[in-house]
Amino acid sequence: MKIETIEQDFQEKVSRQVRVASEGVDRFRVFTPFVFDDGDHLAIVLKKDHEEWVLSDEAHTFMHLTYDIDERDLLAGNRQRVISNALSRFDIADQEGELSLKVPNGEYGDALFSFVQGLLKVTDVSYLSRETARSTFLEDFRSVLSDTAPPERLAFEWHDQDRDPRGDYSVDCRI
Repeated sequence: MKIETIEQDFQEKVSRQVRVASEGVDRFRVFTPFVFDDGDHLAIVLKKDHEEWVLSDEAHTFMHLTYDIDERDLLAGNRQRVISNALSRFDIADQEGELSLKVPNGEYGDALFSFVQGLLKVTDVSYLSRETARSTFLEDFRSVLSDTAPPERLAFEWHDQDRDPRGDYSVDCRI
């Protein structure tokens, strides 16, 4: 299929603003109007990989997320679940941080649509609701304390039995 036909399919299925530019043999940069919250555009490449066409972010999405979120935090807890669900929902593969989607049966436009949706869902990890952010914070807090203090010295959700027998004034952790 000619690249002009692929670009036209991208435009019909995704947006008239999609543009494709050659970057060598069987490799094309795909420009879309979709951006991260800071205005940076999603990085998308269409390339041939072992006789199959693949859309890839070339690890840009995770790299971009690590500007604000520690990489370890992306791979654990609620954030990891949000990411895994997004990738699974859109059949996107994660190969050591590179997100990719095979183009099935010459369905370039549909594949790009799914890939963009998946990448945007992954970036939703930075827009967690307050309650989810709260639970993520407490999860991270517990993890840091558990890694640094002996378990026998930690009492999570502690309250003073003598002064507060009903537990009205608990603390997150007593060391």
